[in-house]
Amino acid sequence: MSINLSPLTADERGSIPADAASAEEWRPVMPVPETAPPLTGALLDQFAPRGFQRAGAWKYVDAEGRMLGAVARFDRPGSAPAKQVLPITYCQGVGGRVEWRAKGFPAPRPLFALDTLAGRPDAPVIVVEGEKTAAAAGKRFAEYVATTSPGGSKAARKADWSPLKGRRVIIWPDADAPGAAYAADVAELARAAGASSVETVKLPASLPKGWDVADALPAGLTDADLARLLEAAGSPAAWAAPVAITSSLPPVDPFEPEMLPEALRGYVFDVADRQQSVPDFVAVAALCGLAAMIGNRVRVGPKQNDDWIEVPNLWGAIIGPPSAMKSPAMQSALAPVYALQDEMRQVWQATIEAGDIDDLLTSFDEKEAKKRAAKAIKDGDREAARAILAGLQKDDEDAPPCPRIVVNDATVEKLGELLNENPRGLLLMRDELPGFLARMESEEYASERAFYLEAFNGSGRFTYDRIGRGTVHIANCTLSLIGGVQPSRIAPIVRGAITGTSNDGLIQRLQLAVWPDLRSSWRWVDRHPSKEARDAFEKVFRDLHEFPLGRPDQPLVLRFSPDGQDLFRVWMEEIQSEARAGNLSPVLEAHLLKMPKTVASLALLFELIDGGKFEIGRTATLRALAWADYLRSHARRLYASGGTMVEDGARLIVERRGQLPDEFSARDVYRKHWAGLSDGETVADAIELLIKTNHCRETKRGETQMGRPAIAYQWNPALGASTQ
Repeated sequence: MSINLSPLTADERGSIPADAASAEEWRPVMPVPETAPPLTGALLDQFAPRGFQRAGAWKYVDAEGRMLGAVARFDRPGSAPAKQVLPITYCQGVGGRVEWRAKGFPAPRPLFALDTLAGRPDAPVIVVEGEKTAAAAGKRFAEYVATTSPGGSKAARKADWSPLKGRRVIIWPDADAPGAAYAADVAELARAAGASSVETVKLPASLPKGWDVADALPAGLTDADLARLLEAAGSPAAWAAPVAITSSLPPVDPFEPEMLPEALRGYVFDVADRQQSVPDFVAVAALCGLAAMIGNRVRVGPKQNDDWIEVPNLWGAIIGPPSAMKSPAMQSALAPVYALQDEMRQVWQATIEAGDIDDLLTSFDEKEAKKRAAKAIKDGDREAARAILAGLQKDDEDAPPCPRIVVNDATVEKLGELLNENPRGLLLMRDELPGFLARMESEEYASERAFYLEAFNGSGRFTYDRIGRGTVHIANCTLSLIGGVQPSRIAPIVRGAITGTSNDGLIQRLQLAVWPDLRSSWRWVDRHPSKEARDAFEKVFRDLHEFPLGRPDQPLVLRFSPDGQDLFRVWMEEIQSEARAGNLSPVLEAHLLKMPKTVASLALLFELIDGGKFEIGRTATLRALAWADYLRSHARRLYASGGTMVEDGARLIVERRGQLPDEFSARDVYRKHWAGLSDGETVADAIELLIKTNHCRETKRGETQMGRPAIAYQWNPALGASTQ
């Protein structure tokens, strides 16, 4: 639909935009009123960028043929040729002023040739990229209605594809990567709009890069060849070969001995060797336990003069299959914590028992005193009786609470009480972390989720009000956390964060989440633990627990030495720049932006383990930065699991297709409750992947009793019969 061009009249020259008002003040008027000046070629030329010449223009109309606007292409000839494509719409501005302007269609944008689509409802539709290509395709393939969307290859999702409902659609991509991406987007959008079938032309590999239907035929290719390509794509019997669905998690950095202070190193690798587990699990659990030993008594100031202060509590998760020895690794790493807690309980028990004896002796004294007071009253000496009773001492205070370091499963109310009783902080240890995370995902426990999000900071306060317990104010919400989780259980939670259904930062707070590669071999190891390594390991826990400096109300704050500060500053500048450059996924970006607290906390922890009490030196800082690189690689693997969940689900559907009807629906899959396919969105994404990889296709589209589209899918015959 090229626009007929004619010279610009004097009146029309006056309608050229003066750019006096900002673009935001102009609103396209659609359809264009009959009183609008004609959009002539000369008028279009006024929109040409400097050095460019108009090469073509195509008008957009609605289903009734009323004009909506136009798209004009301008080329720059010369040694460095270029093109610009501008949308032209009739706009109304401030004060009611109306004129043609270079402004895009409002979303959702109209498709090209809507009048032809409406006038030929039974014709198949060919979708191409660009108006010039659509005009050429309409001439080359007269039995089809050719259309496109405005805005280029990246703007398909901004268009209204509803006119394709019930239509047979074939997509002809340009022969390049953007063309393939546009075709994939259009296929998804056409199916969502209700197209009866959607196919994509498979282009020959011999086509020149970037070739489209508007270009001259390459050598060796004829119009008949193009027709056969189109016919093959539109034939129900035409099946492309299935493409293997592969998924692989990103590699992770291995755990190196130098990442740990020497006092911890020997025991961690001794346990890993005897259990034939990976050292990562023991190391991360140990660091979370040591963070609980320090609690909020000692804090880190990542800058020299700023009031930015962090509590060095840590949240970790060890990820691996059931046979990965997660629980034994955690138990070994936290054995000193439980030993210290047992000792504290024994001292407390002895205190309580001594108090009980004192209470009993006091009761004897009270009985004797009461007898003497009664005798004084009998003798008429009331003042003597008063003096005797006044000498009785009563202690109405409650018994001291049992001290705690570790909690396993407590309500948020009880946990708040325990934090008030143990103000330096606690360690939440969950052998199976998914139960805790799933609880946090529930709408019913939104208030608990808010409490734990605050507890990650370590220095926050929290107040909750309950009818039974009244108002409880927690002065120091300091909580370290460690737990084990299987990959299949963490993937849905990660996917929720990626899709935005539960992305409030909970998963990103698992800063010490590690998902290492397991041992490639196993051997029998039966020897005594290294006493020297165990003693050194346990001494670190005891020393930090009994650290003489700092307390919750008057914490000791350590800052970096000059060398350490320079190292931390350079690292933080790099990670902040990368996280804010817009090249990362939102969840990974949020994870990286929380890493400075973790890295500064690790540097403080390593300094204290090595006996430092004044400033965080170069060695501790370098060790913390090594952990930063290591943990970042594991974060990439963690967030990649959200995508591999769809791939794993798609492969599972293929493997178990024998349990589905010949023509199956997404509901048929969902009702099977197969692992990893427990929600409708994941099932839909898995089936979409199966369509893209030629494993199945939509075969029919009707309506349910509720009037909604009913979609069925059919397997590619090349797959053969399933054995499951």
